[in-house]
Amino acid sequence: IGATLPSLGNMSLPRASAEAQRAAANTGYIVDPETRRAYQKNHELVPLSDVLSDNEAPPRSFVTFRGGKQEYVSEDVLTGKVVALFFGANGPFCCGFARNFAKVYRVVKREESDPFEVVYVGADKSRREFNRFVKTMPWLALPFRDNTAVFERYGVPMEVGYWPRMVIINPNDRIIFEEGHHRGVRAPLLHNAALWPPQRTACEARMSMLRGVL
Repeated sequence: IGATLPSLGNMSLPRASAEAQRAAANTGYIVDPETRRAYQKNHELVPLSDVLSDNEAPPRSFVTFRGGKQEYVSEDVLTGKVVALFFGANGPFCCGFARNFAKVYRVVKREESDPFEVVYVGADKSRREFNRFVKTMPWLALPFRDNTAVFERYGVPMEVGYWPRMVIINPNDRIIFEEGHHRGVRAPLLHNAALWPPQRTACEARMSMLRGVL
């Protein structure tokens, strides 16, 4: 049921994501560490399906509900893009952050070709909590599983008091900004052209439009 995660060092996002998926690959893997430890102490307990990892997700994929139903998409959609990693879980602070940041996201990213994307990296304890939260997001998410590997890769503690946390990385997986609240994230996205890849004209035009109101 359990799995030991290695020290990740400078592991890239795709490798950290793949490591998290490998750790959760065996059928019946319990996502929440506390629930997993309780099960390991008492094997007579039968874990509910709500706490088991998403084993239907294809390798190296993300999940989204933005088309109205659950869909898995390849991580190739991030190629050449600036990516904002949103670390958190379904709860008041993270939900409030997501609602506010979604307003910026919908204006800045209007086309799939725009060189920016957000990926939710969740620490949700149940599939129900995860799905309910991800259905409110216009961006992508790592499938429901133990994402400790990704949290470790980007130095985000697995403690609710540190969430929401936003880490922005460039197409080369280099961290270019790290902040946890809406006002902190908004400034570099809208004012720092150095964050964006060369094919940024359309996004920059919309950011210029936003600068006067945000």
